[in-house]
Amino acid sequence: MEYGITKKQLILFNFVKEYINKNTISPSYDEMRIALGLNSKCGIASKIKQLQKRGWITKLPGKNRSINIIKI
Repeated sequence: MEYGITKKQLILFNFVKEYINKNTISPSYDEMRIALGLNSKCGIASKIKQLQKRGWITKLPGKNRSINIIKI
């Protein structure tokens, strides 16, 4: 565990950060699911909530592609 998050959460965080830097919008849950090699979007939703709780990202409720990076 690094910086209070799990390895998978850190991989997701880095993917989202790089995606936003390249595309100016956050990735879809399906794009994140594929990048992490997961079978369902439910796992992504859980990891996104965990990153929010730890203060690494923010996300507008009910809005697609609304993730903002807090930690640099």
